[in-house]
Amino acid sequence: MNQQISAQSQKLLLQIGRKIRRTLDLETIWQQTVNSLGKTLGVNRCIICPCQNSSLSVKVAAEYCQEQFPPMLGTEIFLTAAPHFKQAIATLEPVIAESFAADDPFVRQSVLVVATAYQDQANGIISLQRCRSGELGNNTDQPPWTQSQIEFAQELADQVGSAIALATLYQERSERAQELSNLKKQFMLKASHELRTPLNHIIGYLQLTVDDLADDPVEERAFIQEAHRSALHLYKVITNVLDSIQLNEVCQTHVELAALRLQEESSQK
Repeated sequence: MNQQISAQSQKLLLQIGRKIRRTLDLETIWQQTVNSLGKTLGVNRCIICPCQNSSLSVKVAAEYCQEQFPPMLGTEIFLTAAPHFKQAIATLEPVIAESFAADDPFVRQSVLVVATAYQDQANGIISLQRCRSGELGNNTDQPPWTQSQIEFAQELADQVGSAIALATLYQERSERAQELSNLKKQFMLKASHELRTPLNHIIGYLQLTVDDLADDPVEERAFIQEAHRSALHLYKVITNVLDSIQLNEVCQTHVELAALRLQEESSQK
């Protein structure tokens, strides 16, 4: 049995690794993780919760659950009520919990918890759950978690932790790039108006001067001064537009992501 699990582990880890490199979508990574773990290890339920070290609670973001058991998707779990979660986050080591109340709403009997992490900082919790069978959660004996299962779950969690970190960075950078893009559009609309207004003033006052429409030299000088003032304002607007064009946040994002991806791939070889 252990050899079979080991063979499945190696095959699945390669498959998950390829899937992770194909997507930067957090929800896809979460769902692939729980589906793969749940089906391969034959558990009744597998959930994943994103987290941070300062979190007081976590929320189930994705779930694999057999139909006869109550789902946990969207459930908020307070760490004070889940010491096995808290311990896994603090130690980054697998934790097994088996002390669940007889009236546990999710009929859990034995749980294996592993934390996902990047650079020794937890960014998620995976909970593999064996549940009591029967509508009322009748107690049945469950086999103990094998060392192969524990090692497989931990190794996959390590890969998922890196994938979560990369996807989170990409999401944050994408949102920032979108914000910058929106700001640029708003700025360009305003700049377009700001460019036309002083330019029209310059043209108008100079046209009056060229056509000798000033009543006297004093008024002619006033026309030239207004044209000069508008020219200075136009210069400031053009300078701001040129500065905005030099923003390279989007390009820098792609460079950083490419470097991080290369670093992750190199560390896995």
